[in-house]
Amino acid sequence: MSKESRKLKIVNYLTENENATISSLSKLLNVSEMTVRRYLKELEEEELVLGTTNGYVLVDYISTELPFFKKQLVKIDEKKEIAKKAFKFIKPNQRIFLDAGTTTFELAKLLKDVNFTLTIGTNDIKSSSFLVDSHHTVLVTGGMIQNNVGSIYGAHTTRFLEEEKFDISFVATEAIHDGAIYAPTAEKANVKRLMVECGKESCLLVDDSKLDRFSYSKICNLNEFDLIILNDGLSVSSRKYLEQFTKVL
Repeated sequence: MSKESRKLKIVNYLTENENATISSLSKLLNVSEMTVRRYLKELEEEELVLGTTNGYVLVDYISTELPFFKKQLVKIDEKKEIAKKAFKFIKPNQRIFLDAGTTTFELAKLLKDVNFTLTIGTNDIKSSSFLVDSHHTVLVTGGMIQNNVGSIYGAHTTRFLEEEKFDISFVATEAIHDGAIYAPTAEKANVKRLMVECGKESCLLVDDSKLDRFSYSKICNLNEFDLIILNDGLSVSSRKYLEQFTKVL
């Protein structure tokens, strides 16, 4: 069996199964784990799979979105690092908005027990549920909850973002490509565009796995953000690329 045939077999296996470990794929293909690692690295570079702490999952950035529990397993240390950087920009009594997502959820965790109060708006059912026992004022956009993901969208969400204003909006994205950010659907792109506009300042929170990826619908250009916060693993060339659009931390 050729290398490409084995890689296709991995993709087909992940199409039928939620995830796979290197050990299970080694048995499936009857090759060494070192060989499987090489195949998986190539499939990651081809943007077909993602490595998580529990194994590997199939990703289709054009039409689908990973469930929340899978997103939580991807780049978790990097997401915590990004959240800590973002936390430093938040001041007492501010009104902030948290986009739905696992990186913003890490920021919500840091905010829950701080010794000052905030007004926190969000379209994330998980962040709002986590903050229910905090001393902050929590505003939920309202709307439809996306199954397995936890983000809230729809007409109520749109109206909320059109009417409310915040000191800082923290926005997440599925993909950065050609000087812009993208979402899996046009509806999500519209909601996220309103998030950018509703903040006096807007901040993009994104880990390096989202760079040079493409998704279905454009949200906005990178130069519309006041700041982009990434993890420290960013290459020098990628940092220089992003710095031509706005400030990067």
